Amino acid sequence: MPKVLWVSASPSLKYFHRHLLARLAKVSEIEFWEYYQTLDEGSSIDNAVDLLDEYLANTDRPVHLIGHGIGGVVALSYARKYPTRVASLVLLSVAVQPGINWHSYYYARLQSARCDRDFLLRSIAIDLFPGICPSRIRDLADRLDRDLVEAPSSHSLFRLDILTEGGVNMPVMIGGAHDDLAITSPALYGWTSYFKAEDKIWQIPVGGHFFHHFHPDLVGYQIQQFWQKLEPEIILCQLTGAEFN
Repeated sequence: MPKVLWVSASPSLKYFHRHLLARLAKVSEIEFWEYYQTLDEGSSIDNAVDLLDEYLANTDRPVHLIGHGIGGVVALSYARKYPTRVASLVLLSVAVQPGINWHSYYYARLQSARCDRDFLLRSIAIDLFPGICPSRIRDLADRLDRDLVEAPSSHSLFRLDILTEGGVNMPVMIGGAHDDLAITSPALYGWTSYFKAEDKIWQIPVGGHFFHHFHPDLVGYQIQQFWQKLEPEIILCQLTGAEFN
């Protein structure tokens, strides 16, 4: 079992993790775990946590977990349920109220929008990926559409789920972007109310909800620094961080 495990719960969006995963793989042993929810299954974070526990059942040491969005919520839920099995937690684009995510942003927009689903998804694709090439919008909207079905989130037009707000026992790093319309700065910085001395929050000025896709070197360097302070031997080699322009 590697020292670091990336937790994903959005198969259609995992493409946007690959640059950061490649960056982190240069400095530490890292594996990728993904939850697949079939159409016959009920939407459940708990089911994803149970399957993750099965995967980590034979681990002989605590593992460092990292996740983005709903995958981050699965990692957070696992860390709260099995705190002795988690060495640290890195959460990217995860609000202090974990029920707030791009799904809740979509359904909030849907309630007030006077447009069809396809138009709204294309609009939200532009919101989540600021500055994206217009030729990519159709593909992004299709990926987001699939994620509404595939990811273990029980938000709907009629109900927005509320999950437990609070901290965790292990060291945690929170990362986000200032221009993320789904996870706003107050939703991100709310984590600091539960921070311990070793915890860290870092926000990049631009990049949107998937900021780690656009700035993998910057994000990777911040994560590397966080891990190195906790467990120096986790870092196999040193890489410098690029400056933000």
